[in-house]
Amino acid sequence: MAKENIYIDLNEDVQAVISKIQESESEQVDLIVPTGARVFQNIVDTHLIREAGANAHKILTVVTSDLMGKIFAQRAGLSVASENGANEENIFGATAIVGGRMSDIVPRKNIAVVTSKSAVKAGPFAPVKPLSFSKIKPATLKSAGSKKNMPASEAAKNKGEIGAGFLKSYREERSRNNVFDDLSKINRRKSFLPFKISATAVVAGLVVLTALTGVVVFSKALPKAEVIIYPARESVEDSVDVFISSRDSQADLAKGIIPGELLTLEKNENGEFSATGQKKVSQKAKGKIIIYNSFSSQPQAFVVSRFQAEGGKIFWTTKGLTVPGAVIKDGKTTPGQITAEVIAAEPGEAYNIGPSRFIMPALKNTPKAEKIYAMSESAMTGGRTGQSTVVSNDDVNKAYDSLKEKIKPQFQGLKQNLPVGFQLWPEAYNEELAESSSAPEAGEAADKFKVNVKMVARAIVFRSQDLDNYINQQISAGLKEGKTLLVSSKEVSFIKPPVVDYQKSAITASLAVRYDVIDNFDAEDFKKLILNKKIQDVNKIKSGYKNIERVEVNFWPFWVRRVSSNPDRVTIKIVGM
Repeated sequence: MAKENIYIDLNEDVQAVISKIQESESEQVDLIVPTGARVFQNIVDTHLIREAGANAHKILTVVTSDLMGKIFAQRAGLSVASENGANEENIFGATAIVGGRMSDIVPRKNIAVVTSKSAVKAGPFAPVKPLSFSKIKPATLKSAGSKKNMPASEAAKNKGEIGAGFLKSYREERSRNNVFDDLSKINRRKSFLPFKISATAVVAGLVVLTALTGVVVFSKALPKAEVIIYPARESVEDSVDVFISSRDSQADLAKGIIPGELLTLEKNENGEFSATGQKKVSQKAKGKIIIYNSFSSQPQAFVVSRFQAEGGKIFWTTKGLTVPGAVIKDGKTTPGQITAEVIAAEPGEAYNIGPSRFIMPALKNTPKAEKIYAMSESAMTGGRTGQSTVVSNDDVNKAYDSLKEKIKPQFQGLKQNLPVGFQLWPEAYNEELAESSSAPEAGEAADKFKVNVKMVARAIVFRSQDLDNYINQQISAGLKEGKTLLVSSKEVSFIKPPVVDYQKSAITASLAVRYDVIDNFDAEDFKKLILNKKIQDVNKIKSGYKNIERVEVNFWPFWVRRVSSNPDRVTIKIVGM
């Protein structure tokens, strides 16, 4: 009878497969199993399928490419073939035959499995007891011929008994002998290479390969050469006159005019110092009073006037003054007021009085007497007679110098933080004392005195590029034919100190300019001659140029010994240009 193919679905269960085997009329059956089929992913189902085939007197062959399906099928004792029809070699080697039939357990070599005392007596290499399915009665599986007349309910009952009986028997045997003991070892033994390759070795190999590739690429495609030429020089000296002015916004190189800017910065400092002078004095106390006018909304004018303190001490204003009129609003009068300096009528310490209220004796018995008055907010000071400490001229000068030294560091920002592209000549920078005061003044009696200083810094700046362009223009106009200026060789100095006018924000200067010139040189022509040449060949070519003193060639990468043939990879640099 011809062979029959039974196709197994991915999710088909073992009972459905057994039914297909029993219903087949052919003695030779090929089970066509797709990869990942459910029934061939565990040893129990494959044993059930083999038993069903044996009881139905059928020769079963599993045809699949599923590795796990092949393993379980061969462990169950089923024949396995690949999808191209070739029989598969048993993955486990020879199959153990126990009690006249194939067993799914192959005894391990040189391993003694002790299951009982009798087993120990049997010797050191007693075989492992094979998994047996003898508890499943053959009568429970009917032949294909007798099955045709069997009622459906009885067939279903028999199928259930087959599964339950086999599962019970399998679990008992597995509790004593693990069917999967060798499975992980089999998978580990089945290798595609005769040796093991570690991840570290793979990474190291990739790194080496990448490095070698890089070396090849750099050597062939990326070499470059920098050729530095030192030309023969001729020194020249010349003079240039220039006028820098903040009144001109644009450079006029034909007239030698360059626009400039005047920068200014003011700083104030004050401090208290000790007087050190000594002399006999007869000094009057001084101070300040605030004069109020609540008499009239009209201003009140006074010549130098007397004011009398509450204690009777008389003080005189140092100059005539006018007190503003009062402000009357909503029936409320706000007196007009003015601050005035006063000096005691007589010298001596008795006039060093504290804050007080003052009246004007000249207004006594007039309507203004109570309406025009004065108040002092601080004490009168300086009244002194006899030998006393005084503020000397030396004290004041030293105080000025001390404060100026504090201010000067604050001017550094003006010189260091110039506008971008601007230049400052040191000769065009100035710091000076703008204002100064001392209280008390030099010669007056006092133990302490206060000094205030105001300084101003000025700088006239200009754009460096404007001056550079002007000098280059002047030089180029006087260059001999066939000569080239080495721009970076220029050195500029003053023939004489420049004239700086801070009021007009202008500088007039005469400059001495020293520079080098070389013979005209065609760098591109020289580059073409040295392409693909070694260093010794470059030197030979250089010897044909009388206007070149020496040549240096820097190669990259370092192992390169020949100038690239690609002109884009060759750079010519002339020192001084």
